[in-house]
Amino acid sequence: MSQRTAISRQDIEVQLQPARAKAGQKVWVLANCPIPEGGPEHRGTASSEAFGAPITLEPILATPSPSASATGTPAARPWVRGQATVADSVKAGVYDVNTRCEGTNDTGKAGLRIVSDTKPSSEPTTRPRPTRTIISTHAPGTGGGGTAAGGPNDGSGMPLGATGALLAVALAGGAGYLVVRRRRS
Repeated sequence: MSQRTAISRQDIEVQLQPARAKAGQKVWVLANCPIPEGGPEHRGTASSEAFGAPITLEPILATPSPSASATGTPAARPWVRGQATVADSVKAGVYDVNTRCEGTNDTGKAGLRIVSDTKPSSEPTTRPRPTRTIISTHAPGTGGGGTAAGGPNDGSGMPLGATGALLAVALAGGAGYLVVRRRRS
């Protein structure tokens, strides 16, 4: 009985642009597929429950830098890409996007987050309640004057009882002075 050795492959890198979409929106799928040597073309496929059908991933061609030996034909890069449209019937959630490189059978996956499309409803929305801002009608207590601390409502001046008593003494003294002056004349 012969033993077979399995070649372990690492998952390829898969990117989604954007990684968060709504139903009906287009999404680019990019996969880092190794370039196969001979044989099949450098392509890939991507499938997901979020898409209506699998999509083909084509190589991204890059123009080589100018040099004396350059032929000017685009060279393949390891990345392949394709564009998919999120199905209109997809519900909000996270969906796996599975990719497979055709030339090497390498695989990888990425998560596509589908967010709900908020549509305007006929129900009234709750209005924000205004916040109440209290604005003082008194000048700030800056000191320096007799009433600068806050005026008559502040309570930092002379108490009303003491003011009344002083006024009564002054009136009584004035009346007594008048009586004494009248008697002398």
